[in-house]
Amino acid sequence: MIKLSYEREDVYNINFKKQELPEPKLSKTKQALVLTQLFLYRSITLTDFSEKHEMNLGAVKEYIQLLIQSLTIRGYYRKDRFVVGSIYKFPNINPGRLTSNRKAILGLLAYSKKIGLRELVKIAEIKYDNLLDHLKYFINRGLIIGIIKNKEFISNYIWRPPEKVTISSDDTFVVGVCMMLRNAKLEIVAKHTGFSREQVFTKLSHLMLYRKLEAQFEVESKLVGSSNIFVNVKKYHISPRILPLASLQGVEKDIAGYTILRKRVSIKELVKFVDKEPIGVLKILAFLTARGTFQVIFTESNYINPIVIPELKPKRTIEEMATLSFFNYEALFGLLSTQDRIPLKKLGTLMNRTTGEILEGVITLLLEGFISGTIKGNTLYVESIRRYSRTQEGTLDRWEKILLGMVIAKKQINVRDIALALGVDKFYAKERLYGFYGKGLIKGTIVGNRLEPDEIPIFPPLTQLEDLPIHYQEIFGYITANKKVPLSSIQKNWSKSINAARNIVYELTGSGLVNLELRSNSLNVLSYQKFLPNKELEDLGENYVRIVNEIEKSRRKKIRLNIVASNLSLMEHDIFRIICQLLAHGYYTGILTNTYFEKRGQLTLPSLKMHCLNCGHLIKSAYEPCNNCEEIPSKCSVCQGLIKRGDNILECPNCSNVAHDDHMEQWMKIKNECPMCKTKISKRNLKSYAV
Repeated sequence: MIKLSYEREDVYNINFKKQELPEPKLSKTKQALVLTQLFLYRSITLTDFSEKHEMNLGAVKEYIQLLIQSLTIRGYYRKDRFVVGSIYKFPNINPGRLTSNRKAILGLLAYSKKIGLRELVKIAEIKYDNLLDHLKYFINRGLIIGIIKNKEFISNYIWRPPEKVTISSDDTFVVGVCMMLRNAKLEIVAKHTGFSREQVFTKLSHLMLYRKLEAQFEVESKLVGSSNIFVNVKKYHISPRILPLASLQGVEKDIAGYTILRKRVSIKELVKFVDKEPIGVLKILAFLTARGTFQVIFTESNYINPIVIPELKPKRTIEEMATLSFFNYEALFGLLSTQDRIPLKKLGTLMNRTTGEILEGVITLLLEGFISGTIKGNTLYVESIRRYSRTQEGTLDRWEKILLGMVIAKKQINVRDIALALGVDKFYAKERLYGFYGKGLIKGTIVGNRLEPDEIPIFPPLTQLEDLPIHYQEIFGYITANKKVPLSSIQKNWSKSINAARNIVYELTGSGLVNLELRSNSLNVLSYQKFLPNKELEDLGENYVRIVNEIEKSRRKKIRLNIVASNLSLMEHDIFRIICQLLAHGYYTGILTNTYFEKRGQLTLPSLKMHCLNCGHLIKSAYEPCNNCEEIPSKCSVCQGLIKRGDNILECPNCSNVAHDDHMEQWMKIKNECPMCKTKISKRNLKSYAV
């Protein structure tokens, strides 16, 4: 067995005298012939070799003996034949100026442990004797280590150029077409790319030499004419890394998206869709395939089939997409979430867009991971939708809160209601309807211009009352105290239009603070969030303290506001609104009208100071770090309210975020996932404890 140590030395110019050995009788040229024969064939038939190269037989034997004594090789004689047993020293690497043909042959050998010489001749299109000359050159220059045996070259080492190679766009084009054709015939690759067969072969083999391409060449022999040469690309080492589908822009994005939607599409159809030359379309597909971004198969009938339809998931919210574009993706996504199939022309009519614009929007949603589907003919079949919106984190825009509150209060809404509430035209209102439905807050159906929910959900508080404007807090206190309130009273007491008053009520409802019905401009409060005082009266202001003192010293439960106003020299309307605040924040419970306040129960004052849950130190504000340990106060991940001592909370096992137990339970009735990390959870997975 041949033992390879790959020790390098200038074996073609050994200084035998320095090793105290006699100088060979053969010339340097004839020494090189003998040494190359031994390295390449690992054996030499002494008589035949001597006669062929006109050498003295004795001189050849003497030179072989000197090679053994200089520890270059080891071997043994078998009659008239010398067989190499071990090679201890190989020639130094000196590539010199390699021709294109030699680079191509080295490239072919780079990924072939064993290859037939006849096969090499056919692939490289050279003569047999020329191939042997090239192999001997490579041996002489130390570029290969291997053996010719049974008319096959078995390689142990193939040199790799140290310099970096620049991969051109033409290289990637050729490699991509080969990958698309799978087992690609070189003549067919040349036909599609516009390069000659020789140019295709040269590009591929040179990339193989630089180890940028792993490929296998195969020869299909024919009875008449030249053989067919096929190449099967295994791997293409290219930078930058694989680009995600969602990062594609322009024509690349259109071609990838349209191909996925069609599942099978002809080059002719793609050319028509993107309005480019066939070779331009083919080049884009080749680049996408070679880079691994989107790999396709190119059939003989000029059809493109995706190898794998990728599983895509949204990485940015639908709102972010809408913000970065003039196209209303929220509305399109909402509309598609109501349909199993819909003609593209109808989509365009509903969205007031051209079919081309709609198709571009559908492709964007597809590549961003929001939808998956198929286009057959001119109809889009929606297979699945994936919602990813900031509303899943409990973060709603004002218009979303208004629409959510409107659905809860009215049970069903239509485009006219939305147009009136938002002060927009019917077309824009319809877009808002679709956009709102697409966020998945309400389960139901859209029939014509009307949203009909399957059930009316009860939402947990999605905001803190004190984070709302003062007049919102006052209106909250007023309607929750009286339970049944006409909209006209809100309109009158806060100088609002009927539409503005209605929107405030909708927003309070959509924020999860109150659950009510609205019928014929009259409110009927069903339930609401109860808040406990968290500030001392002195912190609210002097007038608050004076009004509370006046209420407390009165022996009547039903106190007339004009008497309080007279005693305190304040406006009656100001007293009315301050009492609304006291009711909203839980200092009092009772009934309040424009003329009197009927107190029920006792005055409630803050019973607990706020303590840091980390160190126990008193904290002044839920919005500032603790002065002692600098920890941020823990807040409910649903309502964003402070977690206080004694609160019952539930903790997500995945992200460790906490929430009030009742708020989390309400949230999970709507979405079975953590409001922060979006992991699917159930109540039994949550950690439950009291602070």
